[in-house]
Formats: sequence, C-alpha cells, structure tokens
Amino acid sequence: MAERALALAAPRAEEVTRTVSMAAGAGITGLAEGMIVRIAPQMGAAAPVLTWGALIGVPIFGIFGALFTRGILGDVLTGVAAGGIGVLGYSLPEMISPTVGRRAISRGSNPVKLLAAGIPQRVQALAAASRVGQVPANESLIPIMEDQGILV
Repeated sequence: MAERALALAAPRAEEVTRTVSMAAGAGITGLAEGMIVRIAPQMGAAAPVLTWGALIGVPIFGIFGALFTRGILGDVLTGVAAGGIGVLGYSLPEMISPTVGRRAISRGSNPVKLLAAGIPQRVQALAAASRVGQVPANESLIPIMEDQGILV
C-alpha cells in the first residue's frame, strides 16, 4: 500500500488556536506598526527614531519572543514577527528610494551636467505640441537645448 503524501483532515482545536493567534498577532502588529510608520514623518526630529525603531525593533521583539516563549504567547509573538517583517518589507523600498539612483559627482574629464528646473517641462510641451502639429515647421528643440547648455 502506497503512503499518502498529503492527507486532508479536519483541524484540531490546537491547530485552530495556533493559527488564529498567529493571525491575530500579525494583524494587530501590521495595523499598529503601519500606523507608527505612517504617522512618524509628522513627528519632526523623532521621525527617524520612530520609523526605524518600529521597523527593526518590532520584528526583533517578535522573533526573540517567539523563540523564548511557549504556548499561545509564543504563537502570538510568531505572528508579531511575521507582521513586523511584512511591514518592513512593504516600507523598505519606499524609504531607501531617495538614496538609490543618486550619482556621485564626477571629478574626471566628463563632469555631470545638471538640468535647469524648467527644461524638462518645456521640452515635453514642445514634444507634445509637435505630435499634434502645433509647432511651426521651422522651430526646433535644438536651439533651446543649446541655450541651456544641454547640447554642447
């Protein structure tokens, strides 16, 4: 007789209790930590401490609590760890995006050219107008770009 790799059965009370307590821990943690991360930027100088403290502290608390406790409290703290790591995973890309994509200033033979504030809007407006035939045939983007130092 071949063994079954997957057996379906009704869950026992302990399994239901464990699953519900983990889900409650994760849900409450996600709600509370998400509110802290959302409100923290309005706290002025305390914002980085609140934000990073919540994003790093809550999962660490949940992990150590789950490792060193047993029973339903350990299950709830497992949910706290899962919820905290979920909020961290959700928030981290937005928090590090201002630092990603920055380029160091080149001190070599090819210095980095920075565009003036209004250039992209004017170029986009001229490009959009040229698509619908509103720009006269003799007007070009090249003089504007040369005047602003974009084209050398």
